[in-house]
Amino acid sequence: MKNKPHLPYLLALPGIAILVAMLYPFLTGAWWSFNSYRLNRGEPEFNWGQNFVSLFSTGEGLHAIGVTLTYALVVVVAECILGIGLAMLLNYGRYGNTFRLLIVLPLLLPPVIAALMWNVMLTENGVVNWLLESLGGQRLLWLSGPDSALWSVILIDIWIFTPFVILLGQAGLKSIPAELREASAVDGAGPIRNFISVTLPMLMPILVVIITFRGIDSLKMFDIIYTTTQGGPVDATTNLHVLAYLDGIRNLNFGMAMASLIVLWLLCYLISFFLLKARRKEAMA
Repeated sequence: MKNKPHLPYLLALPGIAILVAMLYPFLTGAWWSFNSYRLNRGEPEFNWGQNFVSLFSTGEGLHAIGVTLTYALVVVVAECILGIGLAMLLNYGRYGNTFRLLIVLPLLLPPVIAALMWNVMLTENGVVNWLLESLGGQRLLWLSGPDSALWSVILIDIWIFTPFVILLGQAGLKSIPAELREASAVDGAGPIRNFISVTLPMLMPILVVIITFRGIDSLKMFDIIYTTTQGGPVDATTNLHVLAYLDGIRNLNFGMAMASLIVLWLLCYLISFFLLKARRKEAMA
């Protein structure tokens, strides 16, 4: 090292190159978000953040923010409850190994392929409505109804990504010493008390990882929504990511598109920051 004083700087060059490759597009997009920039109308013109004002003051922008938050909240809560519950059934059930192979099948499909599959099944004449009619029910406008489209897309997301929660939940359950549950049972704790006092606190590190990953993924969800509804009907499923696509790709309004994406990035950053900070405080307590 004494004979090669420049070696540490040379070794750092790949990392610096990757950092620049990540920061340059991000900073360029952040600059565009403060500009009136339409691709078919010349150079960007600085507008002092008018894009963000429009995003938070127009019905379209507020609706997209509401859809983004609703989608993320419902998906994360539902997948955590279902995933941890099924993980416990598979972990302690007799046929856990057999059903584990079947439950993880949705994860093997790319989200776009799974969304296309459900898009066919949820049409007016699809197999789901056929089953409903066979059971005496009525046909539903799953993906084409303004009131049902968002919830239908949420159900598709839950079907695809709940196995992810199951896998991580099972890993967390396997790490809990059996002696803790046995000691809790000896003290007279029932199954519910055992879960609240022993299992849930021991699963908190896994739950933080699950909520962080699924929260960020659901906030920036695009492929499932656009594949099934393209943001419709009547903007019922237009979240911030879809709105940015419509503004930037269809309308060539890069300024508004980047404003939506910067807000989306901020939401993703905040959820990860506060979750990890809370977990760090809990670990140090």
